[in-house]
Order: sequence, then C-alpha cells, then structure tokens
Amino acid sequence: MIELNFLGTKGEIEEKNKKHKYHSSLLIKYKKFGVLIDHGYLYKKTINQIKPNAVLITHAHPDHYIWTVKDEKTKILVYASEETIDYGKFKPENYKIIRPNRKYKLGPFNIIPYKVIHSLRCPGICFKISADNKNIIFTGDLVDIINKSKVLKNIDYYIGDGSSIRANLVRKTGNKLFGHARIATQINWCKKYFIKNIIFTHLGKETIRDENRFRKSNPEITFAYDGMKMKI
Repeated sequence: MIELNFLGTKGEIEEKNKKHKYHSSLLIKYKKFGVLIDHGYLYKKTINQIKPNAVLITHAHPDHYIWTVKDEKTKILVYASEETIDYGKFKPENYKIIRPNRKYKLGPFNIIPYKVIHSLRCPGICFKISADNKNIIFTGDLVDIINKSKVLKNIDYYIGDGSSIRANLVRKTGNKLFGHARIATQINWCKKYFIKNIIFTHLGKETIRDENRFRKSNPEITFAYDGMKMKI
C-alpha cells in the first residue's frame, strides 16, 4: 500500500493552529521508497532528517521551495522546472530539470508533471503520481489545470489547493489569471471526472477558520493536518 504522510498543511499565511503549523509538504512512500513533494521555509524537519529518496517541487514560492529565500544543504536529488530553479535566490546542490508532460521513473513511482495556472512570476506544475495501480494528482497551488480532461482522467486521489473555500482569490492582469481556485470549484472538477477521494492541503485563512463546518456539509472531502498519515 502507498502511504501518504502530510508533514505540513498550511499555506503562506500568518494564521496557524495546532493542526496547521508548517507549510504544505507531503511524503509519499511505497516499497520503502519515499518522494517528498514541496519543502518550504516553515518545516518541522529538514530534508536530511526526513530522508526521502527524491524531492519534487511544484513552484518557486517560498512556502513550497525553501531555496527561494534560504539555502538548505542536501545531497538528495531535487526535481523542479527550469523556471523554479532559475527563480530562487539559492539552488539545491543536486537538482534535475523536469519538463511538463514527460514521464519520469522514481523508484516504484511513475511521475508526470503537468502545467497549471497559478502565478505570473512563478509558473507552477502539478504531479500525477502512479504506483500500486493507483493514480494520484498533487496540484500544489493553482487557479486551473491546463487540459483537465487529460490530467484528471482515471485519477483515484485528488490532493488539492485548500487556500479558500468560497472566497475569491483569483486575480487578473490583462488576459492572464493568477491566484487560487476555490475548494468548491475543485470539488466540481472531481465530480465531473468521477474522482471519489478528495483531499485538501495548503489551507488558507478562511479554510482553517471554517474547515470543521464545511466538512460537515461536504463529508466526501478530507482536510489534511500536520502529521496526518493515510494508507491507500
């Protein structure tokens, strides 16, 4: 079985509580091989303490990519887009540039990065992660997924952007959108593509405040919390 370990679940906000102290970060393990997705500047353990076999980065905002603001030394290979590597003030010691829509083999996992709409300055990617006959999407931050009909087809688990429940965090410059899609919007995507297992991390101010109330009216979703572990 695949193990999901949510090391952090908070977005780049000042608000925090006992369940949400650290920036959004997920360790996925299968057959003793661990892949860490995102590692921001608020964390409980360093990468060397976590000891994953590889690190994947969605984009260069500092709550996802520590090297934007701080240099963390590790020999563990960090996979990120060229835009992310070039944006940070620092660079990992050991990194590999990944290209959207290409398949990568990391131990027992098949990984495909896809482009998402999120930031004008820090282009983002989501990851399709496949192992043990299961397909997982980890979106990172996003307004939208480019080519959703392809990316969300046959997905078993959707791990999405929990920045807001209903508050509008989408902005526009010219004809370009940036920001965060509502949780309600992402739930509708999942319903359209028959995704039954829906998890939200990277919780924002509104979500942290209202998560218990929203969960009661939407029992089909799960809000991750720091230290939450799931076997799927």
